[in-house]
Amino acid sequence: MKTQLSRRAFLTTLAGGTILAASGCSNVIDRLAQPDLPKELWLPSGANRHPIAHLLNRAAYGPRPGQLEKVQQLGREKWIKQQLDYKDIEDDALDWRLRRYDTLNWQAQDLMSLNGSDDFGGGDKDLVAYELAQMTLVRAVFSERQLYEVMVGFWTDHFSIYQFKNDVLYFKTVDDREVIRPHALGKFRDLLKASAHSPAMLHYLDNTENEKSHPNENYAREIMELHTLGVHGGYTEQDIQEVARCLTGWGKNDDGEFEYHSAWHDDGEKTVLGHVIPAGGGKDDGDKVLEILVNHPSTSKFVCTKLVQRFIADDPPQNIIDDCVTTWQSTDGDIRAVLRTLLNHPDFDSAPPKLKRPFELMASLLRATNANYDGNRDLIDLLDRMGHRPFAWATPDGYPDNAVGWANNMLPRINLALDLVNDELSGVKIDLWDIAERMDSERNAEKLLHNFGRLVLARDLTLNESAALWNFATNGTGKKPNLSGDKGRGQMLQTLGLLLASPAFQWR
Repeated sequence: MKTQLSRRAFLTTLAGGTILAASGCSNVIDRLAQPDLPKELWLPSGANRHPIAHLLNRAAYGPRPGQLEKVQQLGREKWIKQQLDYKDIEDDALDWRLRRYDTLNWQAQDLMSLNGSDDFGGGDKDLVAYELAQMTLVRAVFSERQLYEVMVGFWTDHFSIYQFKNDVLYFKTVDDREVIRPHALGKFRDLLKASAHSPAMLHYLDNTENEKSHPNENYAREIMELHTLGVHGGYTEQDIQEVARCLTGWGKNDDGEFEYHSAWHDDGEKTVLGHVIPAGGGKDDGDKVLEILVNHPSTSKFVCTKLVQRFIADDPPQNIIDDCVTTWQSTDGDIRAVLRTLLNHPDFDSAPPKLKRPFELMASLLRATNANYDGNRDLIDLLDRMGHRPFAWATPDGYPDNAVGWANNMLPRINLALDLVNDELSGVKIDLWDIAERMDSERNAEKLLHNFGRLVLARDLTLNESAALWNFATNGTGKKPNLSGDKGRGQMLQTLGLLLASPAFQWR
């Protein structure tokens, strides 16, 4: 109990009121695929977070030990270019880790065949959902294509699909593989078109029930409000009705593939956002709607605003939005080009803190400590309890990307960091003493504290942080813990856990 009270007192002092996996073969693969640590770790110092760390907390899921120095030597512009050209980045170690997931490349009909089957987990109907979420976390933690994975996450929220609505459970794996991932750094037009032909999206938003005698407007509304124009983008209720008519017959077949049902289609004349769509167009009516929406000026403004909110600030600065819109319009919605403008913007390094969402916090913790995660289900269940399981947001607006949406779940965040250092996260192993040795700090508690602070925060500890942490490390006595003994080492591990749980690490 005293330890718990001490932790609470420590956090109050710092915050000031702020806020196949287990098989032997898999374990061998994990060890072989584990990123190597450099022999010596470069430790940024100074009062402010190093700008490369700022970049890696926004354009990646946080830096790994030793990564700051590599990116600093390479240069930020070259790193950004490499990340945008993600297909040229070798990711073999990640590919080895993903081989354990049987459903990775299955088609919809194969995935649906698991329903009620005794194969693959004794009829475990949740296998598909778990594996997709597990793969998502493994990719965030271990992929060298970090900006690509961040953008996959961004578009997953933008074209949000609740995985647990009936057969969407099976279709979302295909949507992730064939819609979001191929187009995450391509042209927005191609991404929107792929999403509009996705059985997962059409089934989730009820367009599979949209036929001329009983039009369903759900997808028509969301494709304008959430995917393109935005709620204030200039469309009317009449436009929603007309778009729904254009999309009648867009659905799927029994194998879970896109299929246009011509008998369901309303072939009359329609008018969408002032554009007349002649009668008799058939499926082309829906394709014309997509072009109208892509080319509408509200679309570039709405999507660029969301991108700036993701990478810059909860309240996105208008000047950065305007620059991104200009790039969008001059490149026909090239996502790479927009990101290049955004990440190289003169105001990027001065962006205010953004609160990490639970998924981002977990990934950044595992990366910061060079953790080995075996890819099991338990961390997905933990993310579920923290309110941020991948693909589990029930409404089509996607998980919130602002501090207000996540400010009330601070205790689970603290426990996550403490469980990590206490070896209480299932399937996760870390060796902070290996990191300490590479910082030449394994024998000196005070040096270890300050070096670890520089490692994970990319700056010097503040006087307040240093005093609060050292007071905890010494049990208020000021006497250095003896790092040659288990007791002293244990106390320092708890101290480093509190540093990882501190408010400073909660922000991108």
